Amino acid sequence: MGKREDRQSKTFDRLLDSSGVFAVVALILVAFLVGFYVVLSINMNEIDQRTERLKDHPYAVTLAAGRAETYLMSMRTLDDRLGFARTPETVESVRVEFEEIDQQMIKELEQVSDRFIAAPELAVELSNRYEEFRLQQQELIDMSLGDASDHDVARFLSDNIDPRINHMLTINTEIIDVASESFDRTYAQIADARKEAIDTATVLLSVFVVALILFIIVIMRKNNQQRALQESLSCALEAAQEANEAKSRFLSNVSHDIRTPLTAIIGLANIASEHEDDRERVGESINKIKLSSHHLLNLVNDVLDMSKIESGQIDLTRATFNVCNLVEMMVSIVRPQADTKQLSFEAVNCSLGRTLVVGDEMRVSQILVNLLGNAVKYTEPGGHVWFSAARMPFGEVAEELNLNEQDAQKTCVVRFVIEDDGIGMSSDFVERMFDPFEREERPSRLAVEGTGLGMSIVKNLIDVMNGSIKVESVQGKGSKFTVDLPFEMQEEASADAEDLSTAPDDAELPDGGRSADWARVRVLLVEDNDIVGEIAEEFIKSTGASVDRAWDGLEAVETLRSAPENYYDLVFMDIQMPRMDGLEAARAIVEESSCAHRSHPPIIAMTANAYVEDRKRASEAGMDGYAVKPIGKDEIVRLLETHVKPRSAR
Repeated sequence: MGKREDRQSKTFDRLLDSSGVFAVVALILVAFLVGFYVVLSINMNEIDQRTERLKDHPYAVTLAAGRAETYLMSMRTLDDRLGFARTPETVESVRVEFEEIDQQMIKELEQVSDRFIAAPELAVELSNRYEEFRLQQQELIDMSLGDASDHDVARFLSDNIDPRINHMLTINTEIIDVASESFDRTYAQIADARKEAIDTATVLLSVFVVALILFIIVIMRKNNQQRALQESLSCALEAAQEANEAKSRFLSNVSHDIRTPLTAIIGLANIASEHEDDRERVGESINKIKLSSHHLLNLVNDVLDMSKIESGQIDLTRATFNVCNLVEMMVSIVRPQADTKQLSFEAVNCSLGRTLVVGDEMRVSQILVNLLGNAVKYTEPGGHVWFSAARMPFGEVAEELNLNEQDAQKTCVVRFVIEDDGIGMSSDFVERMFDPFEREERPSRLAVEGTGLGMSIVKNLIDVMNGSIKVESVQGKGSKFTVDLPFEMQEEASADAEDLSTAPDDAELPDGGRSADWARVRVLLVEDNDIVGEIAEEFIKSTGASVDRAWDGLEAVETLRSAPENYYDLVFMDIQMPRMDGLEAARAIVEESSCAHRSHPPIIAMTANAYVEDRKRASEAGMDGYAVKPIGKDEIVRLLETHVKPRSAR
């Protein structure tokens, strides 16, 4: 039974796919269409005749009268303006607008007079009243231009203008009512004729629908595969375009911020190499490189934090920092750019002292880098850029920043001012400069880069920090940005704490961070890159620990396999390596240790990837910690403190 139904189904499918079915169905459709057309034409001819009468008379009159009513109301509004202001400009404006409305009004009155056959006397009366009104309107304009008082004009409006407009509106309403009644009667007749046409065509249409459904089925079967292919190609193209746009947006967002400190690093490195014999100059350049590198690292880490990117939220950190140090870092970042462009860059009134505040130093620096970078970018060679930072008296900014008196004791408001004598901006652009992707396109000798995202980012960050930004700019003369940011004041710290906040990397660290504490600790470093491995090895050795080196995951597995149990206290494992990567090596180490019933040293992943899924994969592979490159000495000590006990304490 099943086979018979299957054969019948296949036969029906072949029938639908055959060319003969197309010809038969097409002939049936043509025949019914011809019959339907003949019957429908006879019935629709009468409908057309009645519809034409409807269109030429009540419908046209209703539309014209409706527009006339609108024009009358507009005239009343124009005249009311003369009751409040009668300057020559206002009177002239009213006269010009009245003439424009008057021309339209005459056309509508002619339309009503020509086609209103239900009550033509109303159309005549409306036209006559309007001619009287036109004379009064001209007299009103003459009075407004003359020596008439406000009282005389107001009285003329109430005695002569408003009554005539009200009278015309009443007549116009009667015309609309009569035309509507005529419209309804004619429409009812058309509805009856339409019903007859529909009833006559119902049978033919039913048969036509059946044939049409069959035809559609055949067409759908023929085109199904092509449609599916087109949809697949369309989806693939859309996905590719979205991916490309996302990549472009991503690169645009980070290129400006990353390029600024990177330029400073390159410039300072060149300065250091040119002054190798000047230890003070080299030391100063290296310290500034560290500051710029720290800023660049924060930017990269923020970009790689996919949870923030996917959520679209800006998270602010709370940490104590020195505002004066931040200002010095900004100066060290921007000055090489200004020097390269032959600009005069001055940091003035930066008398902040050791102002310690609690806030997000990286976000504040991002704001300043954008503003200072734009000042340099849009100032021509030979120009000037000024940068100042000062603590503001609480009373001067409390109202603007919505701060209350309770905040006075614990809030520090710092004002940053960035000013230049560059190309400036137009007033129109200043109003929209904080919108995403906005850039003022106009001829300039400056060749600048960017997509217009920087100022939008600045405004959003300032808003999140509950600060404010003011912009003053004149085209051809320069711009001035004033940023007020409130911070929570840090309580007075001890001298030891202050020294610790500014201590160099090789200073003694608390809680077991001194070199002697890790003298008997053995670390296995698995890294295939020579330079990165050399730096990491140097940092590890500076803690007092001893280091053995493996160059890939396979060598690391073999080293641990041949070493006595508990020989190594910690393993730093790179993720991407030849022969065997870090994840595979970690899984092999954990599995072999479990099978041999022996413990394995804690394994710390070392990678430049900071994605959430990368951390998850490392954890699933059996790794015990995660460190994002570049890894400094402080991070290494922290990992030692977390995962290893000094042998002297065991």
